[in-house]
Amino acid sequence: MSGQTVLKSCACIVALMAVACTRVPELEDQLTPALKRADYPILVPLDSAAPPLPDPVIESTALEQELAARSARLQARAHALAARPN
Repeated sequence: MSGQTVLKSCACIVALMAVACTRVPELEDQLTPALKRADYPILVPLDSAAPPLPDPVIESTALEQELAARSARLQARAHALAARPN
């Protein structure tokens, strides 16, 4: 890497660090005193917070059957339209 590239990279990093440390009054002024005094929420394990995912084999079988039925309906509709006189 050339010296200019390193210098530009360092300048970008310093600029990003300065931006990250700035105060955003629009956000900070919305915090009410009660909200500032509030306790942190209780953290729960993700396994107990989210419902279990369905079995992929069952889901894929159901999706395959649904798509096959839809395909059959669309083909029947296409044949009916093709057989109809203009």
